[in-house]
Amino acid sequence: MNLKRNTGILRLNDKQSTRMNAATSGPILRRKCVEFAVTTRTMDNVAIVNCRGNLVFEKEAAALCRVVSKLVLAYHSVVVNLDGVKAIDGKGLGTLAECIREAKQAGANLMLCGVSRQIREVLDLTQLSSVVEISGSEHDAVERMRAAA
Repeated sequence: MNLKRNTGILRLNDKQSTRMNAATSGPILRRKCVEFAVTTRTMDNVAIVNCRGNLVFEKEAAALCRVVSKLVLAYHSVVVNLDGVKAIDGKGLGTLAECIREAKQAGANLMLCGVSRQIREVLDLTQLSSVVEISGSEHDAVERMRAAA
């Protein structure tokens, strides 16, 4: 088994900044971004994307999309592990849909794994679960990808 790791971690922090507005006497809270990290590695010819944090807002969704877009062009099989994802919103769902579409266009297989019960319910409600394979664990997903190759 050939195992490679990408040492680069994309991290976005959950910090808020406060400033006083001259027109009003109250502070204005601005959310800079939510903590979200993406790491990648390969096992043989399967690329694995591990996500951790909240897949919400545009920056986080775009970060995941950039990573998966590059991987589906280089690898025939890509596993997106959502085990560390605590929350997902409309942007996150749209990103997953875009990743699925790009994988199909590139002729690559994309599989989700480690999906929590709450996120699985959202995937079922939006019918995204009907257009992508979902595996219970990363190990099972990698084995299924190897068998399909």
